[in-house]
Amino acid sequence: MSWLLFATYYDICFNTSLSLAFAFVFQATLATATSSFFQGASAILTASIGHDLGMTQGQITWITASTALTAGAFQLGLGQLADLLGRKAVFLVGMGSFAMLSLLVAFAKNAFWMDVVCGVLGVSAAMVVPPAIGIMGAAYETPSKRKNLAFSAFSAGNPLGFVFGSVVSGVAARVYSWRASYVLIAILWVVFTGLAVFTVPKVEAYPAGQGVRERAGRFVKTFDWVGTGLTILGTGLLTAGITLGPTDGWNSPHIIAMLVVGVLMLATFVYWETIYPHPLMPPHIWRDRNFTFVSVPSSNPEKPIELTAQIILSCLPGYMSFIAAQFWLSFFMQELQKLPALTVALHLLPQAIAGLIYNVIAGSVLHRINNTLLLIMGSLTYIAANILLALMKADSPYWAFIFPSLILAVVGADFHFNVANMYVMQSLPSHQQALAGGIFNTLFRLGAAVALGATTAVYTSVAGTPEAVANPMLPYSRAFMVSVGLSAASFLFLPFVRLGTQGHAPRETDASESGGDVKGVVADVVEEQAVLDNKGEEKKT
Repeated sequence: MSWLLFATYYDICFNTSLSLAFAFVFQATLATATSSFFQGASAILTASIGHDLGMTQGQITWITASTALTAGAFQLGLGQLADLLGRKAVFLVGMGSFAMLSLLVAFAKNAFWMDVVCGVLGVSAAMVVPPAIGIMGAAYETPSKRKNLAFSAFSAGNPLGFVFGSVVSGVAARVYSWRASYVLIAILWVVFTGLAVFTVPKVEAYPAGQGVRERAGRFVKTFDWVGTGLTILGTGLLTAGITLGPTDGWNSPHIIAMLVVGVLMLATFVYWETIYPHPLMPPHIWRDRNFTFVSVPSSNPEKPIELTAQIILSCLPGYMSFIAAQFWLSFFMQELQKLPALTVALHLLPQAIAGLIYNVIAGSVLHRINNTLLLIMGSLTYIAANILLALMKADSPYWAFIFPSLILAVVGADFHFNVANMYVMQSLPSHQQALAGGIFNTLFRLGAAVALGATTAVYTSVAGTPEAVANPMLPYSRAFMVSVGLSAASFLFLPFVRLGTQGHAPRETDASESGGDVKGVVADVVEEQAVLDNKGEEKKT
């Protein structure tokens, strides 16, 4: 009977069949995976691309870092665009342009072409996430176990996208070359775009009947152009300065200028958001008790000081370590162990399989196990995974170091993302869910770019030393040690986190499990569907 309710509920939400509802959940998951899929596909090709195009280590890092940077910097602005001009339209444009730009990457002739197009491609990846968050939040308003499972799939997009991108790219590169990988990505996203036309429901944020011209005019007047520019330039300059510092010299005038101006721009962005009437990142979201880190009493006990977001501060460092470790592990297997791309992909495949399993487990236990405990378990597995990589030697057995590291790392990614996404979607009011989800994904993308820049700085500074010449593994070990530090940083905030279980279904919406009248619930749902059907018939006549 619960399955009948499930099917009928989806027929109402999407006005379509159950299979199309599942197809949309897949599309939403794909939206969160778009950026990380491309990063994973590029990660196992870095050595081949670098050799073919004559790239430096900093330029190689920017293949993935530029995508993460622009995907994060543009996401909040494009979220505003989607709400004003149409979520489904922006989603389709993002998917289609991602396919075209991936094809353009396949024909790259030099390092500048490669890095710039990858950066522009990140904008397309940023276009698809805010609409997916907004539509998912509207479709799953009521907490339930099914919502847990749907959002566990949605949460899996970020970590598993990286792994599956590596596998798909490795197969294509083995058959032909690294360029074939990007051609295959373009073909896949053309297919996904075609499917999205039929499977993504039109659930918009603007009032019904509002014209396109009116919405476009409102967008031009209210869009936070200054905030968007400060975010992009500030984060870009800061990351570029960190990446280029070891090779160009930390005392070089242009490196100092990049770092100083980047920090000043980000500080200016924070101030600007407090005075602009339509900010990208409204300050009120940080004052929401459900989204803040912890309330610390001030001199006036009636006015607690709201500190920063608990979920972000607990999960962000771990994700930064995950992306950095995956990038350098892939590069290590290509450059030092001289493994072909397909072999690298096969070595990473167990992580994809384990990630799918852990993701189902996470979605099934959110309402049973204390979620703070899940965060702690995730942080511990992050640390253990990175320690294994940091202790690894160039000739260490795969099964003793890399394999267990892959299995452990994806536990942290799945547990953290499931807890975080469910908390945002369940604890915040509906009008703040897309905003909070957008902030969450934006900071994670930008964090990934900073992590890649920092580890590249460490790798480059060590690579040219006599010790590295004697021990080629040393630069990789130092980069992995940075990941160890990042993963351990989450424990600075976990003692303050207070989360219970999440995703409990109210009695009236999950009567089959709470002992209510299931027939009555289904009857109400069927009656609502009949009303919708009658309205549809009236429109036709």
